[in-house]
Amino acid sequence: MIDLTIIIVSWNCREYLENCLRSIDASAPAISCKAVVVDNNSTDGTVETMKKNFSHVDILANSENIGFAAANNQAMRTARSRYMMLLNPDTLVHPGALDALVRFMDGHPSVWAVGPAMLNRDGSPQRTGVRFPNSWNILCEALFLDRVFPTSMMFGRHKELYKDDAISRPVDYVQGACLMIRSDVFKKVGGMDEKFFMYFEETDWCCRMYKAGGQVYLCPDAKVTHFGGGDVGHYDEVRLVHYHRSLFLFYKKHRSLFSSILVRIIVAERSLIRVVVWVIVALVRPHMRSSAVSSIRGYLRTFSIIFEQVR
Repeated sequence: MIDLTIIIVSWNCREYLENCLRSIDASAPAISCKAVVVDNNSTDGTVETMKKNFSHVDILANSENIGFAAANNQAMRTARSRYMMLLNPDTLVHPGALDALVRFMDGHPSVWAVGPAMLNRDGSPQRTGVRFPNSWNILCEALFLDRVFPTSMMFGRHKELYKDDAISRPVDYVQGACLMIRSDVFKKVGGMDEKFFMYFEETDWCCRMYKAGGQVYLCPDAKVTHFGGGDVGHYDEVRLVHYHRSLFLFYKKHRSLFSSILVRIIVAERSLIRVVVWVIVALVRPHMRSSAVSSIRGYLRTFSIIFEQVR
């Protein structure tokens, strides 16, 4: 049995995927590992390129886009290794990262999942959320309090920027862009919930691990560059709809009825604020008008999602 199966789900991201696979090879891990690419019906020649240039990589080619969660489950069901790692194609694995993650898991048997230190393109830390969604944190984000006071223990609890990222520590969840689990966790809690087509799949998964008695950690000794995510990025209409639908599904699964209703009220307020902000952006920055219109449409569509069945 090998040490690690690396699972990469792709959809029309051939160049990113090629660079990601090359970074894995260049990292020269001492552990035994195997990369598996699950392609969700790309039209950019991904499958052909993989077969031609990466014959050592297993390819699972789907005839349709089945989503992030379903594609990862598809590969995890066939994996035969001590550990499995989800990895986004828009990442670069730094030398020693894979060894560091496996070494950490070997030394911490109570930890069920672990993630590395994620970096932006320029090498700066990619500070994403590490605590499960709750109404207070979402309200702080809606009112921009987390941006005005990013290191506040009151307003910035979602990302915990006030903690030392150089020290390994327990968190609620780590990003699905790079998430390693013990293979037996898949048997204990099941795979990712395929009702989540995009967003919150890993959050829900880690929450189920937590409820089953597992721990989730960050391991800063391992570093991975992630070209997506972080604080910079534009949520267009489609992403906003998927994001909010998945957020409400997470609440439906893991929060009370009262909390599920409350978060919808907060999201309605946030959507109204964001529509106003994006209208102003469209007026004062013509070069951003197309992005602004897409976001406005996304937040307006969110209002219809708010009134979908809560329970």
